[in-house]
Amino acid sequence: MKKFTIILIVFVGLLFNYTANAQCTPDPNCSDPEGDGEYCPSQFPNAVEDEYYEETLTIIAPISQQGIVIHHIDLLSITNIPPGMNYQCQDDDCSFWPGIAKCVNVSGTPDIGSWGTYKLYLSIEIFMDVNGFPVSLGVVQDSSSTVTIDSQLHADFDIDYGPDNVVCNNFSTSIYYTGDATESATYNWNFGENAIIISGEGQGPYEIEYPSTYSGMDSISLEVQESPYTSPVFTQAYYVDVCIALDEKEIINIEVRPNPVVNYLFINTGNSMITKAVIYDLTGKEVYEALLQKNSNSLDLSQLQKGIYFLSLINDKTSITQKIIKK
Repeated sequence: MKKFTIILIVFVGLLFNYTANAQCTPDPNCSDPEGDGEYCPSQFPNAVEDEYYEETLTIIAPISQQGIVIHHIDLLSITNIPPGMNYQCQDDDCSFWPGIAKCVNVSGTPDIGSWGTYKLYLSIEIFMDVNGFPVSLGVVQDSSSTVTIDSQLHADFDIDYGPDNVVCNNFSTSIYYTGDATESATYNWNFGENAIIISGEGQGPYEIEYPSTYSGMDSISLEVQESPYTSPVFTQAYYVDVCIALDEKEIINIEVRPNPVVNYLFINTGNSMITKAVIYDLTGKEVYEALLQKNSNSLDLSQLQKGIYFLSLINDKTSITQKIIKK
């Protein structure tokens, strides 16, 4: 159960077109002892394309909000509704009354290819009680509700990363499909313009490598087709760089701390001759660059958004890349 404010009374379960057949029974365990409104359940499971879906939403409208006595509320319309899904209010009446549990039946089969997350636009008219008569307070539009339709097929895959989730350009890298399609499905891989495919076809696995001269962001994406379904495109972005063995790292004695970092990242370059630090986000966009002095350096990263980044430490011959987390 979950409390709600007046403009959010209609939850994501009311997310669909009107239909004339389905009926429902309010959940007897849904109650509103405080009189400020309730709906049950607070979260519906995701729907799946081309699979029948049915859930019941129980709503109890609030008795009052912010000192205003509520007469009732009406759901007027919903737009941006997932195709194939429908709803019906109890007794074909989409007015909700204070203290009285009513329900909405949510049912239907999402269309093939309708997977994705939908932001819904709900128009709700609110009526205050004036001497027993409803007086409209106006219509509000709520766009905070979403509904997700999952796909039948998934194009997930794993990458055999090197140290710090970097793809090494001095070693080959393995790619493994981990989705749920069969070997007979059509696999539309996109390895970009820089990767060289050593082996692999169809579902895989694949073995790829990069030219030793290439360093920077890259990505792999996959779409799977197995009639009548098509998966969403799954993409993994990563940084490509030289992977240095542990004993070499110990020799050049580079220290990067703290990681995760909040504001300041401290870099001790030791005897490595590192001269520059460049930070990239997960899309490959350069978001920070600084020249480094020998030994101790302090980088102010307070302006970066929270998330995962790649730090590349560069000299005139090579670079070392590692993942950092900004908190």
